[in-house]
Amino acid sequence: MRKSLKQIMAGVMVSAIAVTSLAGCGSSGKEAASTTAKVTEADVKEEPVQMEWLVGETSAEVDDDAEVVKMIEERFNIDLKTWYVDANKFQENLNVRFAGGEMPDVLVVNDLSLLPTYVDGGIIGEIPIELIREKAPHYAAVADEHDDGTLWSTMIYKGKNYGVTNPMDAVPMAMFWRKDWLDRLGLEVPETLEDYEKVLTAFVEDDPDGNGRKDTAGMAERTFGAVFGAYGLRCVTGGSPGFKVEEMQLGDDNVPFFPYIHPDAKKALAKLNEWYEKGILDKEFITGENHGGYTWLSHSFMNGRIGLTSAQPSHYLQASTDTSDESNWSVCMKELKSLNPDADIVIGPPPVGPEGKSGTEGWNLTGRLTCLTTKGVSDPRKVDAFLAMLDAYYADMDYVMLVNYGIEGKHYEMSEHGPIRLMNGTELRKEGVLQVGFGSTVTVAENITPQKTKFGHDVTGNGYYRFNAPPVEEFSNVIATLDTLTEQAYYDIITGVKPIDYFDTYVEEFKEAGGEVAEKAVQKAYAEKVAAVKK
Repeated sequence: MRKSLKQIMAGVMVSAIAVTSLAGCGSSGKEAASTTAKVTEADVKEEPVQMEWLVGETSAEVDDDAEVVKMIEERFNIDLKTWYVDANKFQENLNVRFAGGEMPDVLVVNDLSLLPTYVDGGIIGEIPIELIREKAPHYAAVADEHDDGTLWSTMIYKGKNYGVTNPMDAVPMAMFWRKDWLDRLGLEVPETLEDYEKVLTAFVEDDPDGNGRKDTAGMAERTFGAVFGAYGLRCVTGGSPGFKVEEMQLGDDNVPFFPYIHPDAKKALAKLNEWYEKGILDKEFITGENHGGYTWLSHSFMNGRIGLTSAQPSHYLQASTDTSDESNWSVCMKELKSLNPDADIVIGPPPVGPEGKSGTEGWNLTGRLTCLTTKGVSDPRKVDAFLAMLDAYYADMDYVMLVNYGIEGKHYEMSEHGPIRLMNGTELRKEGVLQVGFGSTVTVAENITPQKTKFGHDVTGNGYYRFNAPPVEEFSNVIATLDTLTEQAYYDIITGVKPIDYFDTYVEEFKEAGGEVAEKAVQKAYAEKVAAVKK
């Protein structure tokens, strides 16, 4: 996937020359932005500047006339156009648009490994840190407060800054069980990997849905992260099937590594293969649990094919474990109940492995990576508008509510649990909600969703949080190859096409394909970053 992106960048560079020549170097970009005339009440209001914004894989086709869109446009004197890219083969579809010379003004980068390719390909433009501090002081203050020494340096590549990170309050994934299945079979929520196997086997053998047929499995791919977590490793399958090899793990020794080639990954794969052979693992796991609509809907779980899934606590429940309170239901719980009113869920702990380890995937603590493209930085008014929107996100909680929840009574209602959305994610995005925000930042967690935040942390265990690998060419040049290599090997091992010992062959192929060089380059860059902070 990223290999194809790399291949088309030469063509994109030609398309971008005119834009980048306008943007110039970072200092001239700052100079242009800082000399923009300030509009006073006595001035004639300028025509709105068009801002094209791509939030990422969760984008939707937005109604230009939606009330939320109009309110955002009025506040920042912009003409907001949100990009839509089909989430099915998102990166491939985005690459095609880039190759055709199209680009938005604002781009959310899904993983940091893409940054070198985007910068070298003329897609992403520089935003000097001093300009961010000048134009977005409220953001800068929060970033400084939560900087562990690497936050401000996350988006730096070849000595220049190419975007903003957002200090996040990240909650790990939770384990959701079909409580009605457990109750029907007289089973308790398990805690160890061994007990997980006993309960999941009962889901296969003992007709948990009571339909008289042996047509249920235990789990599918979204629970893989918890199995790997039982061996101390971060494994990400996410909202769509496939393994995200680009998301490395930071070890206890503060040294980053590829968890997929760690020796303990072989143990996790052996367990998954064992469960696949026993029918515990859904035979159709390769197609994923989601088959359309809101990304975090698990159709396998909701349709009674499996009895265990994993997701953010807030995907199912708002701010407590009370499933009898309909106002506490989130999108996934509402969908489950609409399909089967008698269905119920319970949240349990991630499985504890043979050495006492456990945990699930946690999203990163330096949140949404948001950049201006070379097209965006070429216009000082767009730079100013973007930084004003960033600053408002950290200074004005009414604006944060508008961006994340929309209009009270139409898009959400207030309850004892906090704001409750009245539409699912896709419908909200069509209305302009969730399209130009900066994610679940620490300010959002503290001021907008304190109940939900506390609930999330209360019902989850250890989190293996995303490590933002420093952008180095050795990594970005090979990650597509490593991704493909890993997916094929993992699928083959789990399904028994290849024996467990094939893992050793895969590891050697991974290293020879550039994985060893990439890992060392990331380790070196990260060590230098940490050392620079300590000076």
